[in-house]
Amino acid sequence: MKEAVKTWKILELLRVTENLFSEKGIDNPRLNAELILCRTLNTKRIDLYLDFEKPISEAELSDYREKVKRRINREPLQYIIGETEFYGLKFKVDPSVLIPRQETELLVEKAMEIAISQKLENPKILEVGTGSGCISISIASKLTCQIDAIDPSNDALKTARLNSDANGTSEKINFVKKDILSDFDNFNGYDLIISNPPYIAKHEMETLMDEVKNFEPREALTDNADGLVFYRKFIELANKTNGKVRMLAEIGDNKKAEVENLLTELKIQKYEFFKDLLNIYRVVYIET
Repeated sequence: MKEAVKTWKILELLRVTENLFSEKGIDNPRLNAELILCRTLNTKRIDLYLDFEKPISEAELSDYREKVKRRINREPLQYIIGETEFYGLKFKVDPSVLIPRQETELLVEKAMEIAISQKLENPKILEVGTGSGCISISIASKLTCQIDAIDPSNDALKTARLNSDANGTSEKINFVKKDILSDFDNFNGYDLIISNPPYIAKHEMETLMDEVKNFEPREALTDNADGLVFYRKFIELANKTNGKVRMLAEIGDNKKAEVENLLTELKIQKYEFFKDLLNIYRVVYIET
């Protein structure tokens, strides 16, 4: 007699997966299980509990198990479900782009504050290393502006353009394949420069979580040097620019002293550091 195949129901499957993730040291095991199952079933979290006795088909179970296996292997949840939220907007993400993080929202907030406080009407903004486009798109969704968002990766730019179209900002943002280290002589024509640059020093890469160092694009994480290459370049280009240059850049955890020493060394007089919600210095504003 053929052995009966077990029929899984939503609530039971979630409980088993939560226990598995917990055993494997996955943070927020229940939330991970719910979001992965939502992706498989193409439904919302609330619907999992409104229909918790619903049986899972064999095809759905197969898809779900594959996604669970990827998460156990430490692939980031955002890549598995293919999207994340940033500044109240949804963004498509894949391994070609850095996963947007909540602390980076401070860059968006400060960019808008500067535009308003310094009365920059329809400012021309340059974003260096746009990745998923989350920073430029978030700014453009709230501010009348024109943005050149550059990145050396064609794959990242493709993802950014899809995100811009989905969030209705494509008329405000020009996505361009360029490398700030080789394709710019100055910042002429821009009212504000904004960037979340690769700031992790090469020797620090191995200390990162597996989810980060094994899956996110290395070129978006590290400058393969001391973590200060891009800040030096920003100052170099600012010094070659006609007129005032305003720059906002994210900095790494506990990197305020290093960045401040660099600014002092390069004789930058006007700068300010800002803390994120965790009270960590996260953004530096530089004016030359």
